[in-house]
Amino acid sequence: MKKFLLIFLLLIAAGSAYAQRYKSHTVAKGENVYRIAKRYNTTPEAIYKINPTAKDGVKEGEILAIPIVDDEEYKTHVVEKGDTVYNLSKKYNISTETFYLLNPEAKNGINIGQVLNVGKIEKKDPSAIDGGSVVGKENVLDSLKIIPKERKIVRFITHKVKRKETLYGISKRYKVTVEDIKKHNKRLYSEQIKKKDKLRIPVFEDESSPTEIVIDSTTTRLSTTTRYTIKPKDTRYSISRRHGITIGELERLNPNMDTNLPVGMQITVPTSIFVSLEDAVQPGFELYEVKPKETIYRILKRTGISVDSLFKMNPYLRDGLKAGMVITIPKDTLMTTANLVEAGGIIDLGKSLNNFAPKKVAVMLPFSLDTLNFEAIKDTEEYLKNKTSLRIALDLYSGVLIAVDSARTRGITTELNVFDTKKNNNEKYIKELIGQNNFENTDVVIGPLYQNNAEVVASELKKYNTPIFSPASRKESALYDNFFQTRPTNVMLQDKIISYVEKDSTAKNIIIIAQQGKRHEEIKEKLKAKFPNAKIAKIEEGNYLYEVRLNKVLHKSMPNWVFLESNDVAMLSNVIPLLNAKAESHQVTLFTTDKNTAFDSDDIKNEQLSKLHLHYPSVDKEFDNKVVVEGEEVTPFVKRYKKEYGIDPNNWAIRGFDIAYDILLRLGAAENLYQAASFEGTTEYVENKFEYSKKLLGGYYNKASYLIKFDDDLKLTIVE
Repeated sequence: MKKFLLIFLLLIAAGSAYAQRYKSHTVAKGENVYRIAKRYNTTPEAIYKINPTAKDGVKEGEILAIPIVDDEEYKTHVVEKGDTVYNLSKKYNISTETFYLLNPEAKNGINIGQVLNVGKIEKKDPSAIDGGSVVGKENVLDSLKIIPKERKIVRFITHKVKRKETLYGISKRYKVTVEDIKKHNKRLYSEQIKKKDKLRIPVFEDESSPTEIVIDSTTTRLSTTTRYTIKPKDTRYSISRRHGITIGELERLNPNMDTNLPVGMQITVPTSIFVSLEDAVQPGFELYEVKPKETIYRILKRTGISVDSLFKMNPYLRDGLKAGMVITIPKDTLMTTANLVEAGGIIDLGKSLNNFAPKKVAVMLPFSLDTLNFEAIKDTEEYLKNKTSLRIALDLYSGVLIAVDSARTRGITTELNVFDTKKNNNEKYIKELIGQNNFENTDVVIGPLYQNNAEVVASELKKYNTPIFSPASRKESALYDNFFQTRPTNVMLQDKIISYVEKDSTAKNIIIIAQQGKRHEEIKEKLKAKFPNAKIAKIEEGNYLYEVRLNKVLHKSMPNWVFLESNDVAMLSNVIPLLNAKAESHQVTLFTTDKNTAFDSDDIKNEQLSKLHLHYPSVDKEFDNKVVVEGEEVTPFVKRYKKEYGIDPNNWAIRGFDIAYDILLRLGAAENLYQAASFEGTTEYVENKFEYSKKLLGGYYNKASYLIKFDDDLKLTIVE
């Protein structure tokens, strides 16, 4: 009892000295320190600081001391497959605005296994630790004794930094913490030490009974560790800075750490919490981490400040600029993609290039060189005419070559390696091809053409985290995080035009004319679900529409918006002339969710499509269409291509250029393509545009597409 009273008095004294209160928490089944920290709006590190044994794990029934931050407790939820912000807000009866207030990191998306706050727990009786009877309370109170007391400084020592010395080594030499040194040399919060620096080292008064555990000692800090879960936007530098160690020390603690720092990965870090660099920056300024290969000239160009101003803010820059160095710049002067967004959300990456390290690019396409007989010219020409995949591969590659040369004029050099994947479903050969070549330092792979082959490459190169850009596939990958689908899916295209019609469907007579069969039945049902009052035109056997059936669904005094869903040339050549004739007496506008090759048949007249003002979604602008796109001019790429190859580029050649040029500019404006995929806004080139998003499970997809309509006089207009 005397021991308990003594501990209780120590607790009161400690509470007075530190103005910090604590409450007890009994660990429930399935809980871990991270989830408990989320519940009490604190951090795992703060819990470890007063419960050092918790770093080895916690058990059900164990009692922890929890620092009281805002005296609130929160319900928590561990994200599972299929969870979204919307359905979680409904499940826990909170608004999405409240959800984001409780979990600001969720604005960047949520991931499986992530712990989220989903509402406050209504208070019952206060659970702050006091003198009452609590099972296991003495263990909790004992843990509070490790809180260090403020030590008295008796004098300072001046230390002159020698070559290769580190802050960690200096702190160890003088038996102080890194934080002790930074506290009395505040510039070290925003810069690194260098040779000949003079540091003020505090000398503390000797204590007769020193604290048994000194939480912030450097030795203990590196030997007493915990697990840290990577969060969105974390970098090696920010994590090191947060825990008061160098990047080198972080890497020594985690020798097998994935340098890309995928969100959710756990790494080893010291238990202590340190003041962030941002807290030491004066108002009106911000910190910037120097990128590899970046020069002072490039920083001056991106910020628009003078060299004298830059050196005045960062005098140590006169000794040279190094990658990873953190410098101070005026706030909001850095030119990034965020302030390069132009009208329509388009961004020009060429204005934010800063990474000029040579890019290593691999192209993997089905050239099928082993089947070509180059000595028999006639046979080769016939083969090229009949082999669609080879023609597409050659067109894509021709566009890639011009993209590489165009990027070179912007200062981006490329090492291009080309590989022949031969045919579809060629798993064994592709694995051998990858095994025989070094892909470890490859920045990106463009290809393969076929989905199956592309997923094999994504699987094999996942160990290097190499991005795989599929140039043609319409199918997303649900398996591989390094898979980039450059072509929007058919569902995305359908949703784009349906959304457009939905926004202006009031006082419109919606009509659905769909071909018979499972494929078109699905889109018909989707349209009926979106437009429940739509009228369905009955189609006869053989996919034929009688005029009398059409008359029944048309409205004389209301605009008729007609969805025509078919890939049957015979059906289209029947329905389109009927609609065209009715347009003389009715207001008729034609829509389709899929303008397939049947619409381009010679039996379908563009004049009729123009009169009906056909609207359709498209991956590209269809440059090689016979109809000229309104307001478009011949681009430098087209001129260059015609000069190089003697012909106009087709869609595949343009697509090869657009994909490759976008990739190279993204690599020039970011450290890697994963960072570049997070750019806000859309990039647009000759015919294609790109805006990548990450799937919850799987890789990235391009959600940027066009909505085009036939206007009068056979002109095409981009509506969106």
